[in-house]
Amino acid sequence: MTTTADKLTVEVGPITTKYEVRGSGPPILYLHGAFGYSEWPGFLNGLTDSFTVYAPTHPGFEGDSDIDHIHNLLELTLYHADLIEALGLESPHVVGHYSGAMVAAEMAALRAADLGKLVLAAPAGFWQDNNPGRDYNTTPAFDIRQALFADPDSDAALSMYPVPKDDEELGWQVINRNQSLSTVGKFLWPIPDKGLVRRIHRINRPTLVIVGDNDQIVPSSYAEILTSRISESRSHTIANAGHMMTHEHPEEFARVALEFLSE
Repeated sequence: MTTTADKLTVEVGPITTKYEVRGSGPPILYLHGAFGYSEWPGFLNGLTDSFTVYAPTHPGFEGDSDIDHIHNLLELTLYHADLIEALGLESPHVVGHYSGAMVAAEMAALRAADLGKLVLAAPAGFWQDNNPGRDYNTTPAFDIRQALFADPDSDAALSMYPVPKDDEELGWQVINRNQSLSTVGKFLWPIPDKGLVRRIHRINRPTLVIVGDNDQIVPSSYAEILTSRISESRSHTIANAGHMMTHEHPEEFARVALEFLSE
């Protein structure tokens, strides 16, 4: 392992993975969603008193070409299993958001790694014809906050997606968004259902599904898809929360996750 800037790096096959570590205690692997993060997610601070949290950056999110080594969802799942081994983690709990939650569920369903408990926040990978959710890929740039947050004018929304001061700043926002979409979109497009629903009955780890009641991307009703198929599972709905419930209600998210992981 090496250090670069404020992050550590670890080699996973041909891929150099950046990650951060904070806290003390048993390990948690945090897998971010399609929107990545440019700094340590604040809600994870609610877990670091009791757990050591490892937060890797998904390949491709910082402009690198490592994502080109991963061609499909199976390879993405196995990459993360190899990442756990490379980090030397023993039976880590996995907290994932959106695409990160999908990968966590895939690892558990395929039993590709020895995992602890799962916390799946707004998990991608599912589809209902009568309630498909909003297609973020086709959401115009000016509508991003409305798509991701229950209150698009909240401090959380404006902090993550500030109103651009000029065309140049708007251009960079569009570039960053397109980069993240191209990185994760190859595993979710044209629809996110890649067969996970037919595999999740194989998950034998205690699982908590957390959803926002106003999530336009992953409807809150999708929680029942998982809890009806995973034997040891339950769900929690955060009120007045959109897809980014982790940022809108970080204290509640951390509290619910911590209670579950500490049981």
